[in-house]
Amino acid sequence: MKIVITGATGSLGTALMYRLKEENHSIIGLGLSKSKIQSLTDEGFDMKSCDIGDLVTLTDCFKGSDVIIHCAAFAAPFGSKKKFFETNVQGTKNVFEAVKNSSVSRVIAISSASIFDGMKHEKPHLDETPDSKFRPKHSYGASKYDAELVCLNQPGDKWIGLRPRAVFGKGDQTLIPRLKKLIGKNHYKTIGTGEHLIDVTCLSNFIDAVCLAINAPKDSLGKFYNISNGDPRTFNSIMQTYTSKFSSSFKQRKIPYYPIFLLAHFNNVIANLIPGKKWEPRITPYGLRQVTTSLVLDISGAEEALGWTPKMTFEQGMEELE
Repeated sequence: MKIVITGATGSLGTALMYRLKEENHSIIGLGLSKSKIQSLTDEGFDMKSCDIGDLVTLTDCFKGSDVIIHCAAFAAPFGSKKKFFETNVQGTKNVFEAVKNSSVSRVIAISSASIFDGMKHEKPHLDETPDSKFRPKHSYGASKYDAELVCLNQPGDKWIGLRPRAVFGKGDQTLIPRLKKLIGKNHYKTIGTGEHLIDVTCLSNFIDAVCLAINAPKDSLGKFYNISNGDPRTFNSIMQTYTSKFSSSFKQRKIPYYPIFLLAHFNNVIANLIPGKKWEPRITPYGLRQVTTSLVLDISGAEEALGWTPKMTFEQGMEELE
């Protein structure tokens, strides 16, 4: 198949490029990073510079394609509300507009488990997009929630959605850099007890799901499916496993929750008051919730609809990291 990947210069998009090339698909990667575009071009990939906000260029890039894998997103614990919504919501609208009257038969939309950020229960979250009263307050989660609504308003036979949680693997620029901030010379920090459960996803397992979504049966289309390892771990155990790669002598250092909670909100207010270029505080309310709140996904829908199962274990995924 001829497959176009938006956000191909990001860690998820790049990993997909390599896997799909191995499977002999014809791949076109779209991205914005000039250095990464050049690097991937040098490796033999067909790369194009394209902003998903540019509908004309996007439409041109999609010509003659069979499948679009929409990975492009602005994902961060802090940033411009305008950028979150222009990239994640309008960008998704542009993808669907660009495939109209084209040869594209399927869009695979990559969402995020952050759409559950407005729900406070610790039960496994089902595949269904939450009711609007649970729409997240943070701009990233809210924009991904709204992007899901964009998909749900499209013809159901034209798309399928995957909703991963905390994908990590080679080249990870999201989860691991933030874990590293909590590691000292001989200790790692947990805020509170560190005993809340967190679902994570090995990059290889996520890519397996995307590959299956390319040829998923028609009755599985028009829905979002949760993707994770299906093996939630406590934050403390995640830190233990990661730091054990470097030394067995790392000890847990617990930091009281409420002082950090107040600091995160204070930092958030100050950062939003600074004019011009925004700086990302070391800790934000959104970032704090990611490491102090349980979030577990029910992945039975993907297992049944796609015939998918997470093959790589958490420990195997950690072994791949630097």
